[in-house]
Amino acid sequence: MKVACSLVLAIQALSVLATPTRGRTSSTTSAAATATTTAAATAGGEAGAEAGAENEIELEATFGQVVQLGGGNVKTDVLYPPGLNGVFEVEFQNQQGRQLRVTENRNPPAAPAGFAALEPVTYKVEVAGGTANLTLQKIDYILTAGNTLDISQGRVGKLCTESNTFILEGVGELEFEAEENELTLTVDTLVGEWGVFVPNAANAGAGAGAGAGAGAGAEAGAGAETGAGAGTGAGAGAGTGAGAGNGKGKGATANADVQRLLDELLKLIGNQ
Repeated sequence: MKVACSLVLAIQALSVLATPTRGRTSSTTSAAATATTTAAATAGGEAGAEAGAENEIELEATFGQVVQLGGGNVKTDVLYPPGLNGVFEVEFQNQQGRQLRVTENRNPPAAPAGFAALEPVTYKVEVAGGTANLTLQKIDYILTAGNTLDISQGRVGKLCTESNTFILEGVGELEFEAEENELTLTVDTLVGEWGVFVPNAANAGAGAGAGAGAGAGAEAGAGAETGAGAGTGAGAGAGTGAGAGNGKGKGATANADVQRLLDELLKLIGNQ
């Protein structure tokens, strides 16, 4: 009777040992707070911005369109659709308004000797109401964003109708604005036909550089993306394999211990 009781107690103990324990899982959720900071402009800054907006207007126009230029000495910038390398722009300012029209000459005269045209067209500017003594008159050319062409030595020329050639000297005060990559020519009259030119050497060198830079950038970007994807896949696979092996090892050890205790118990019963 004592042996039977001992056997029952031993079997119950082994059952408890063989039963897998369940760990308590706990999950903690943390909410990330998003802080939004709004900077308030000062009264002086607001007044300055309003004054700047009132004294300058930017218009987009198409070639052949008649544009109404307002008066009140408000500076008006009129920009036209981009060409091969850049954008043609007219700046106007005066107390009395005017009407502006710009058309393209798609079969222009040749560029001045030693120069190449930046566009296959030139620009004919007409102003209704006259251009004498206006507050501001400018002919501008702005290089397209991302274009590596060097226009710092560029020139804006005016067509001489008598000789049918473009004149570069004495047509206005030329400036190159590096921040905007812009050639700007202050003139006495906007009326005329205008062309934009760069020295031949600068035009050839910059064109080749732009193509090479674009190709190299695209190839480098593709290589970086491939490498990043390969690394991610390898890391994920390695983590999964390690976890599976660890789980199997623990289960095998627990089963071996239970079997060993059962064998010892059977030996004990047999001896009785």
